[in-house]
Amino acid sequence: MKKLVIFGFDGTIADTSPGILYCFNTTASAMGYQPVDHEALYGVIGIPLEEGFRKLFNMKEDEIEYAANNYSKLYSQKGKEMFSLYPGIKNTLKRLKENGCKIAIATQKHIMFTSDMLGVYGISDLFDAVCATDVNTNLNKSDLIIQACQTTNVDIADAIFIGDSSVDAIGAQNAGIDFAAALYGWGFKTKEDIENYNCKMYFNSADEIFLKLSLL
Repeated sequence: MKKLVIFGFDGTIADTSPGILYCFNTTASAMGYQPVDHEALYGVIGIPLEEGFRKLFNMKEDEIEYAANNYSKLYSQKGKEMFSLYPGIKNTLKRLKENGCKIAIATQKHIMFTSDMLGVYGISDLFDAVCATDVNTNLNKSDLIIQACQTTNVDIADAIFIGDSSVDAIGAQNAGIDFAAALYGWGFKTKEDIENYNCKMYFNSADEIFLKLSLL
């Protein structure tokens, strides 16, 4: 087994889609756009907000900055509370720790939101590092993955990153780390979706993670 397992957050540890959909639709509706349904979020969660508004609503460029700012305000007020852990993920994290593995998070979600959400389910103490963004940082996914390795003092060759989207896969590739795909999130849906990426393995549910990682 690898010495360090790094997880994405949205779509890998937690299903944050209800809060994300609420903030997208509330913002867009107030600006005169038609709301989208839940399925529209596939491939959108995890990409920058600005790209999300373009993709979901074909929003005009001069409206996007306002939309992103309003979304962030809504998320801090209500959206961050609308989420749940994926079934089996808490037990998976505990089993990894019990078997001497370090675990970390690399997410472009704000550190304040990430910490608050981990605290709701009482799993903050399971992580050896939580690498996220802040108002004064502009770190991409590969930066955060490398930061997780440095913080835990584990060589990148002894670590693996688990994520659910192309953003995660590309970030892993740029960081030079092994990548495993979560097919139960909001990015990848099927094995065919990951064919263009160098994936070490994939998981259909969070329950599969420990068993498959133990074979490495």
